[in-house]
Amino acid sequence: MRLDGIPRHDWLAMVFVAAALLLGGGGSPAPHTELLLQVLTCFVLLLWLWLPAAGGRVPVPRDRLVWAIGILALALPALQLLPLPPAWWQALPGQEGRAAALALVGAADEWQPLSQSPARTLAALLSLVPPLFAGFAVAALPVTGRRRVLAAVAATILCSAVLGAAQVSLGGDSLRFYAESHSRYLVGFQANRNAQADILLIGALAAAALFVSVIAAGGLRRRRERTAGRVGTQAWWLVLGGVLALLLLAVVLTGSRMGIGLIAVTLPALWLILRPVSGRLNRRMAAVLAGGAALLLIVGYVLLQGNTMVQRSAERFDARSDPRGELWEDTLFAIDAAWPAGVGLGGFQPAMLAAERLEVLDGTRPNRAHNDYLELALEGGLPAVVIGVAAIALLMALAIRAWRRRPEDRAQILCGCGVLLVIALHSFVDYPLRSMALACMFGVGTGLLAAPPRSGAAPLPGRTVMSNAGVELAA
Repeated sequence: MRLDGIPRHDWLAMVFVAAALLLGGGGSPAPHTELLLQVLTCFVLLLWLWLPAAGGRVPVPRDRLVWAIGILALALPALQLLPLPPAWWQALPGQEGRAAALALVGAADEWQPLSQSPARTLAALLSLVPPLFAGFAVAALPVTGRRRVLAAVAATILCSAVLGAAQVSLGGDSLRFYAESHSRYLVGFQANRNAQADILLIGALAAAALFVSVIAAGGLRRRRERTAGRVGTQAWWLVLGGVLALLLLAVVLTGSRMGIGLIAVTLPALWLILRPVSGRLNRRMAAVLAGGAALLLIVGYVLLQGNTMVQRSAERFDARSDPRGELWEDTLFAIDAAWPAGVGLGGFQPAMLAAERLEVLDGTRPNRAHNDYLELALEGGLPAVVIGVAAIALLMALAIRAWRRRPEDRAQILCGCGVLLVIALHSFVDYPLRSMALACMFGVGTGLLAAPPRSGAAPLPGRTVMSNAGVELAA
């Protein structure tokens, strides 16, 4: 039932999220690693269902809102793959060219799915399996299991930051996982600098939430009693400060403008997460941390003042023009032509090839809209908008209910909200959810908001938990 004191399903969730961060960062140009992750997901899912847990039951989410969100995620591609009679699909706007092409081969009067690219839509449906499993797995675990998942996330992302530092030091294409990658920037296990920036910010949130959760559970006290050196909580603050500084500095070295801007969102989230346990810092230690932070900023400025990587990142903010504006204009035109049915999930590129204006044509092809909301509206039409609004409402209800009913788990709740917010904000100028690694992190963030299997149970004897207001609730 347990391996080294850790339940088997906790191990499965930890291994899976680490594998998602390692294998899910290549995007569409690297389908082989994504396929490997999808196969791994099926294997882990089979083990999840086969291995017995405590009481012989398989851990499944008890929260109905999580199931509702999962159903909504699957509803759009399933709806688009449903065959429709000829009179129905031909009557929809934007189907004229499709009907004419099928007429050339005598198939215009056959039943067709709503999607104009069924194979791409099926691939989009299959790509939902890993993030859905990530969300369901985390939602099915108790608070202790979720804490271990956060540890796996933080450790893997820290390794990604260290790898990225080596990439920057060696230069060129050294230690890059993917052939198509931002070769002059810190990308770690990812191919895209924007995705790596989001991953690093998520790692900072996970590290802070893990720190608070372990303190609240009394884990550091018990660990101190087991070690000869009697390492105190104050020393762990220094460790956390170093980890957060490394991750946030790594964000700057990715060169992602939005990622660097999202540091301003992440810092308040980190403060909210750490505030309940900040009272345990004595004045001397707080002064040491403040002085260390100031010294770190001064030393970092001196050392990085002439660093080419930092200069290159800063120069990206001086860009006079951005092709995203032209791309968004063409996307809006394509949305209008395909409204209200959409072109089908995964069908952005074929639709945009026909919608591009002649004056903006060049040697590149529009692979993404660089705005997930516009791209979803083009691919899914009105059903996607309705489903998206419903999913956002459910996520907000999930977060509000968790905040009110689980004050002892607010570090994890804030972490989950922070993960969702980082991805949602970056989606205005990029496509983070098209990265399977980030999609799985979105699933983890959703799972952290779900009611745990024993949400109503009292804390174990001898354990102390912290509410957001810093009040200790002892069992």
